[in-house]
Amino acid sequence: MRLTLNGELREITAVATVSDLLGSLQLTEKLVLVERNGNAVPRTDFAFTKLVEGDAIEIVRLSAGG
Repeated sequence: MRLTLNGELREITAVATVSDLLGSLQLTEKLVLVERNGNAVPRTDFAFTKLVEGDAIEIVRLSAGG
């Protein structure tokens, strides 16, 4: 499936949901914010939010620091 991921066209295989995508990218769900086609995806919906060909996904990693 082709997705635009953080502005870059990517070919992603074996993903059906936002959770699957994050797993394939080895990202921890609790440490990211996700937007799908311009809409924020609540963390509680990651496992239920289906991805389709052509989706635009933005992922922002949270970090702590001082």
